Amino acid sequence: MYEPAWHLGGVVRSVSALCRGEVCLGHEVTVFTTDSEGYRRMPVPLTQPVDLGGVKVYYFKIDFHYRFAYSSRLRQACRRSIKDFDLVNLHSTWNYPAIPAAFESRRHGIPYCYHCHGSLTKYTLGLKHLKKWLYLYLIHKKILRYASALRYTAELERIQTQLRKIKTPSFIIPNGLDTTEFDHLPEKNGSKYRWGIAAGARVILFLGRLDIRKAPDLLLKAFASAINRLPETVLIFAGPDFGQERNLKNLAEQFGIASRVLFLGYVQPDERNSLLAAADLLTLVTHPGENFGNAAVEAMLAGVPVLLSEHVGICREVTADGAGMVVPLEVEVIAEALVKMLSDPDRLKVMGEVAAASARRRYNIGKVASLMAKAYGDILSGQRSPELSWSDP
Repeated sequence: MYEPAWHLGGVVRSVSALCRGEVCLGHEVTVFTTDSEGYRRMPVPLTQPVDLGGVKVYYFKIDFHYRFAYSSRLRQACRRSIKDFDLVNLHSTWNYPAIPAAFESRRHGIPYCYHCHGSLTKYTLGLKHLKKWLYLYLIHKKILRYASALRYTAELERIQTQLRKIKTPSFIIPNGLDTTEFDHLPEKNGSKYRWGIAAGARVILFLGRLDIRKAPDLLLKAFASAINRLPETVLIFAGPDFGQERNLKNLAEQFGIASRVLFLGYVQPDERNSLLAAADLLTLVTHPGENFGNAAVEAMLAGVPVLLSEHVGICREVTADGAGMVVPLEVEVIAEALVKMLSDPDRLKVMGEVAAASARRRYNIGKVASLMAKAYGDILSGQRSPELSWSDP
């Protein structure tokens, strides 16, 4: 799935940024995807090239099952065209498009790189039901086994991914973002007014899917535990509901803090910066399986410090740079961290400045696209660039 299906989260955003970044380096990039955006069709032109930032994108009509995204037209396009490419990237785990792309790549001897996107960590696989386990073992392991390389976005993701009998080489390159999107942020008080927040309020922001894997319930419990020490502070949940919103609202009512908790639903990309400008702190205290943490990087680019769990892929870099705090996934520890960070405005401001510098240095799309180009060269030549942290089992 590809842009404009932004509501599906970080994978769509990071893949789009990477493709556009490769075009800026002079590469020809073509995307084969479908018109599925999870639970409905996207209103996009079908079976014809669409230019998106220099990337040639083909959307193919799905035949059935929006989430699995089976498309006979995509299969036919892979059969006709895969042989014309130098290298293929796969970004699909639990749906159909990777199957014909991998098959035709193998048939024509075209190397392909599989981008894991956190889909293969032990925790993530533990959430999958029987049909997906069968799919993994009967179909997808073959795709992984014959890949030229696996790409992880952080060392933590590679550690958390346990693939028995899969001896595919792997490398590490983080996700990248267009840092210029964050160069001119709206004014803070004006942004607060835009979202109905009092000018003097402090804002804790959760930005992302309301998904059990992101532990929004633990964040809410921690906020409830610390609320007496956090005067004039509000907690904002901004993101599409993946089955948790009702539970969170019930918890807020149960703890008597409903007036201090806001639910904004999905926030469009063009409104994201206004929300980040209003925030004093972004939280991403997730379960294992958060392979990177795009929302955290977006906040850092906006000069907002972050509070992460030790399971978020970029947690080591955040600790090393002093861009925020990293905590175990325990309610009282999270509560104490919220109080500590928000009780020292001067330190919080410095932390935000450090976060912005860190994100621009580590995650700008120009640097990431250049690293990916180096990885492609390594795959095609058999070399191993040391800055990519190659692992050859």
